[in-house]
Amino acid sequence: MKILIAPDKFKHSLTAEEVCEIISETLLEHSPKLEIECLPMADGGEGSAEILALQQKAEPVEIEVHDPLMRKIKAHYFITGKTAYIEMAVASGLQLLKAEEQNVLQTTSFGTGELIKDAIKEGCLNIVLCIGGSATSDGGVGMANALGFRFLDENGDAFLPTAYSLDKITSIEPPENNILKGINFSVLTDVNNPLTGKNGATYQYAIQKGATERDLPILDDGMKHLKNLIKEQHSFNIDQFPGAGASGGMGGGSTFFLHAALHSGISYIAEALNLDDKVKNADYIISGEGKLDEQSFKGKVVSGVLSFCQKHGKPLFLIIGCKAFDSTLPEQIHKAISLTDLANSQEDSMKRADHWLRKASEKIYAHFTEPRA
Repeated sequence: MKILIAPDKFKHSLTAEEVCEIISETLLEHSPKLEIECLPMADGGEGSAEILALQQKAEPVEIEVHDPLMRKIKAHYFITGKTAYIEMAVASGLQLLKAEEQNVLQTTSFGTGELIKDAIKEGCLNIVLCIGGSATSDGGVGMANALGFRFLDENGDAFLPTAYSLDKITSIEPPENNILKGINFSVLTDVNNPLTGKNGATYQYAIQKGATERDLPILDDGMKHLKNLIKEQHSFNIDQFPGAGASGGMGGGSTFFLHAALHSGISYIAEALNLDDKVKNADYIISGEGKLDEQSFKGKVVSGVLSFCQKHGKPLFLIIGCKAFDSTLPEQIHKAISLTDLANSQEDSMKRADHWLRKASEKIYAHFTEPRA
């Protein structure tokens, strides 16, 4: 019997690699003859660069950059050959800020630009930028500033804009020494929101980054100003591709500042990890994530794994941290086990995630037929 284990991380509890390891160990304890392949997954959100680096055997590079509040920190990215894998969250992520520090009006993506700049200095010609988990909503201008773009106010003075001051930009000047020339950028995102409007970067994500309801119109107007300014001065629409609103407009901003191609993270990673063939060659597939909700079926790891299970008629079993999904699960999902249900509390399921994951894996095993000799 061949089993493919292809989960996302359980946020704040276990990495995707740890999830794979625990499930695999538990199943092998019950049946040592099982053929198990572990395939840690991601969808363009936090942890995606590390998953790709693991698959490509890329090496980490650590440098000093500025965090979302312009404090110096250590951050890393990965290099293999002429390709770099960069995680926005390690330099510009919400995870770097205490709750009382989260203020999306004042945060910057400058540190992400510093990571990109270093990768170019190291000779990388292909850069894969994973943009989940940001603390910012600056449309990527902080990143661009670190790469040499100048943003001028009404007096012609250069400054570093944040979300609060996007409407103060009157002119954008490209770098004098364009280090970006000849660099191929692929930007991975796990959402497809537009840049502005009720479904855009501000109204969908700014609250979780420290904004108040009263801030939202200000922030959205600032993003509209940036979009209109770039369109007027450079004849480019940064809101033309799905995912433009990802990570506070970094998706849209990257299409102009980096000439990047936006990709669905799960589609890109699934192809890089050869998920299609791995599902095809397995008898059972186990996937999961920390929280199963409606978004799980819209560009997340579970949706990606499910699509290949449906394509090849393979049974899918899910192990999840908790379930916030009332609708009937797709027919291809044979079983979904929640750690919170097993533990009787979300707190315990997260505190002892490894213990409850083993219990869930045992229940999954009970649904398998006896392995062939």
